[in-house]
Amino acid sequence: MKKTVILISSMTVLLAVILGIALWPKSSDDSSSNGKLTIVASTNVYAELAKTVAGDQANVSAVIEKQSVSPEDYEPTNDVAKKVSKADIAFGNGLGYDAWLNKLAKTSKKTQLVLVSDLLKKDKSANPHLWNDPDNMVNAAQGLADTLSKKDPAHKAEYQQNAKAYKEKLQPVTDKVLELKEKAKGKTAFETESVYEYMLKDIGIQLTGTDFADAIAEDTDPSPAVMKKIQSSIQNHQVDFVLQNTQTTGGDVAKLVKLAKAENIPVVNVTETSPDKTSYVDWKLSELNQIETALS
Repeated sequence: MKKTVILISSMTVLLAVILGIALWPKSSDDSSSNGKLTIVASTNVYAELAKTVAGDQANVSAVIEKQSVSPEDYEPTNDVAKKVSKADIAFGNGLGYDAWLNKLAKTSKKTQLVLVSDLLKKDKSANPHLWNDPDNMVNAAQGLADTLSKKDPAHKAEYQQNAKAYKEKLQPVTDKVLELKEKAKGKTAFETESVYEYMLKDIGIQLTGTDFADAIAEDTDPSPAVMKKIQSSIQNHQVDFVLQNTQTTGGDVAKLVKLAKAENIPVVNVTETSPDKTSYVDWKLSELNQIETALS
């Protein structure tokens, strides 16, 4: 999907939401009347991580739970803005992927904004699809545990233990990555959009056609020269498999996928956002299993 583009209509909605927060009457309800912390995550993927780390000591919810909703294009409602403003922690990706969460959190004196990109010390030029590296997720869990330990020191031991449990939870994914490294030696892939490069690099896959993938991510048309180059790579079987983000379609992408199939080059289908009611581990394993088949 494209990186965040601030459209006039989106800004209008967001400004209206922020204004709405400012005009709400003061309330003694801090949305943690049960004595627990409140964490609002931008997506279900980060909510799952936060639930594991916080355990029984926090109420955790996700703003975006449906795969059909793009975090980059999402326009928060007044109810969402109010929810974020009352949270103890707003937990998001950063790097412009869920910029609306940043803006909403910063309107509240109560809410602490915790971004995975900051926990990982990523600069602004980094690929925003951080969750496609299991190590990033493990390190983010530890960073959130450290944050919670400072905010709620009475339960520090629990948060730290839960972060270790999250690492163990992701072990099937990290094990599969290690397994695929042996099969991936000398292999080259083309991804239709630069959403999966963290995982591909973890496996040791060489990437080609990155100019095309970056153009699609930026919601621009690849140049004829870029298009011709990747077509040639596919026709000459210099690509071992094509990785397609099925949530981004278009004429150029469709042409290349069709060409790959005609050349009997495997096509691996991935998604940028998590399928509904699917755990992170199941989601990533389903994609990695496809890659394993493509490499066989």
